[in-house]
Amino acid sequence: MRLVLNLNNHASTLFFFACALILIGLGFRDAWPPDEPRFALVAKEMVNSGQWLVPMRGGEIYPDKPPVFMWCIAFFYLITGSLKVAMLLPNAIASLVTLGLTYNLSLKLASEKAAMLSMLALLLSPQFLIQAKFAQIDALVACFVWIGVCGFIQHFYVRVSWRWYFTAWILMGLGIITKGVGFLPILLFIPIAFFAFTSGLHRGQWSLRMLFGPLIMLSVVAMWLAPLLYLGLIKQEPQIQQYLSNILFKQTAERYANAWHHIEPWYYYIVEVIPVFWITPVAILLSKAKWLRNVLTQNPAYSSLLIWVILVVIFFSISPGKRGVYVLPALPALSMIAGLVLANSTVSRGLALFSRAVTSLISGALLIAGLALLFHEPIASKLITRFDSDSETLVRLSMLLLVLGFAGLCTHIVYYLYNKNRNAVEGKSLAYQLLSWLFILTVIPSTFGAWLLNDYRTPRIVLQNAESQIDNMLTKDSTAFEVGIVSFKEQYLLFSPFQMTHFGYHIPKELENGTAWAWLTDTSEPSRGLTKASGQRISPPIPQRFLLVPNDYKFQCVDLSQATSLGIAHRDEWLLLPASAANATCDLPTNGPVFNSYKGSSN
Repeated sequence: MRLVLNLNNHASTLFFFACALILIGLGFRDAWPPDEPRFALVAKEMVNSGQWLVPMRGGEIYPDKPPVFMWCIAFFYLITGSLKVAMLLPNAIASLVTLGLTYNLSLKLASEKAAMLSMLALLLSPQFLIQAKFAQIDALVACFVWIGVCGFIQHFYVRVSWRWYFTAWILMGLGIITKGVGFLPILLFIPIAFFAFTSGLHRGQWSLRMLFGPLIMLSVVAMWLAPLLYLGLIKQEPQIQQYLSNILFKQTAERYANAWHHIEPWYYYIVEVIPVFWITPVAILLSKAKWLRNVLTQNPAYSSLLIWVILVVIFFSISPGKRGVYVLPALPALSMIAGLVLANSTVSRGLALFSRAVTSLISGALLIAGLALLFHEPIASKLITRFDSDSETLVRLSMLLLVLGFAGLCTHIVYYLYNKNRNAVEGKSLAYQLLSWLFILTVIPSTFGAWLLNDYRTPRIVLQNAESQIDNMLTKDSTAFEVGIVSFKEQYLLFSPFQMTHFGYHIPKELENGTAWAWLTDTSEPSRGLTKASGQRISPPIPQRFLLVPNDYKFQCVDLSQATSLGIAHRDEWLLLPASAANATCDLPTNGPVFNSYKGSSN
C-alpha cells in the first residue's frame, strides 16, 4: 500500500493551491454557531478535565455523537494551545487527504489528465470546500469513508492489496465512532460482487481472508465501546447506561427510521442538494452524457463508483430526516467520474458559458445583496432579521458582500480582456478563471469577513456586559459570585469569562425554571472552608448568585423588573437577574440536575 502521491508540476501546483485555499483563515475567527461551539466546547472540556472517553458539554454528557471528531480537536488544542486553530484543523487535513486520494486513485485507474480534472472538479464543488472550512463533523467522516472506498477499489480493481483492503475496514471503524455512517463503503460490495460474478472480473481478490475485515472494523469500534459497556453493564453507572442507549439506538436506528427533526421529502437530495452543492461534477456529466456511457462501459471500477454513489443517495433518501451534508462522502466518487469523462472529451462552449454565467450570477447577487443591505431595502429583510437588525452589523455585512461581489465580477472582466485577442485554450483559460474566482470568494470571507463579523457571531459582547454589571452589583463584603444560565446554547459556555452553572440541555422548561430558581435562592454555606493554624475553621464567603435568562423565556418565580438587559446575541435579548429578584416561594418542580462548566476561553 503506497500512500505517497506522485504529483507532476501541474498537480503539485493545484494541490498547493488547495492547501492555501483551505488553510488560509485558520485562527482568524472563533467557533460560530450552530455546530462549531458544541464540538469546540466538548474538546476543550476533554483537555481541561482529562476525561476523553465520554464527550461532556458543560459537565453534562453530550449524547448525540461519538467522540472521534472531538478527540481530533482536543489533540490539536493540546498541540497549538489555540482553540481557533484546533477546531478547524481536523476538517482541513481530512479534506486535503480526500483530495489527494482522489487524485491518486484516478491516476491509477485512468490517466494523469483524469486525475487532475477529478481533483479540480472536487475542489470546485461548493459542498466540499464549505465543509473543509468549517468545524462540522462531516468532512472528517467523509474522509474516513473515502479511504474505505479507495481501499476496496485498489484491492479489487487496481491490484490485489490486502493492506489496502484491511486499511479500508480500519478506517470504516473510525468512521463509525465518528458519526455512525462509517460503514457506507460496504455498499460498494454490491457492484463489485455483481461485476465479479457476472463478468468473471477479479475473482482472484475474493478469499476467506476477507472475513477478517468486519472483525477488524468491530475491533476498532470496541476499543472505544468496550470501556463504556464495562462501565454501563458491569459497573451499572446510570449516566453511562443512558449515554449508551442514546448513542447505540436513538442516534442510529431510531434517528434513521423515525427521525424527529430535519424532516424532508424523499427527493430532497435530488432536487435541492445535488444540483446546487455538487454543481461542478453534475454540470460536467450532464453536458457529456454520451461520453459517460462510453466511460462506464469500458471501466467497471468507475461503474462501481457510480452505482455506489446512487446507493448512498438512496440510503439517505429513505430516512425521513435529511441534511445536505449527509451525502458528502459520495462527492469524491462523482468527481472522479466527472474528471474521467472530461479527460476523454473536451470542454464544450456550452459548459464554459454555463460556468461563467453561474459564477457571474453569484457575484452579481452578492453585489446586489450588499447594496440592498446598505440601503435597507425590503429584499434584505430576511438577512436583517438574521443579524438582529443591528445597524453596525448590517454595515459590516454589506461591506463584505460588496467586496465579494465586486471582486468576483472583476475576475471575469480581467479574464475577458486578457483573452480577447489571444488564442487561449478554452479548458485552461476556464480553469484559471474559475480558480481565481474561487480564491476570492473563499479567502476574503475567511480573513476579512471573519474579522468583520466575529464579534457578532459570538455572544462575547453580552457576556462582557454581564461581567461588567456583576462587578457593579457586588457588595463590599463579598466579591465572590456564581452565574447560572437557562435556555442556552453551547457558545455561551464556551465564551464565558467566568464559570457557568446550568440545569441540563434537554430538560423540560418548567423543571429547568424551578431548579434555576432553587439554585438562585440557595444561601447555604459552601461545604468546604479554610483552616487556621490553630485548627479553627474559617468559612469562605457565600458567593452572590446571578442568572442569565433570555427575555422571551418568561422566567417565573422572580421579579423581572429587577432584571438588567445585557443586549442581544443570536437573536435573543439577554437579562441578568440578581438573587434579590427571586420570589420567596415557587410552585414549579425544583429537583432537576445542576451542572458546572469549566471557565470559557477566547483563544
